Amino acid sequence: MSLEDPFFVVKDEVFKALNKTRGLYLRWRELGENGGAEVEWTTTELRNSLRSIEWDLEDLEDTINILLP
Repeated sequence: MSLEDPFFVVKDEVFKALNKTRGLYLRWRELGENGGAEVEWTTTELRNSLRSIEWDLEDLEDTINILLP
């Protein structure tokens, strides 16, 4: 069993999520207000991605607070 540093695990997850979010944001800007269903889908995915990043950062903060009270 490999024990990885939680910081690096979460950091990798955040970087992956940021890359995905960046792509979604660029697509969302391209679509503008005339994108119809695709802009709605992209907006939802963008919000979900940002929430996921927020949760990952909260997990990281909790981990740091445990290690450095």
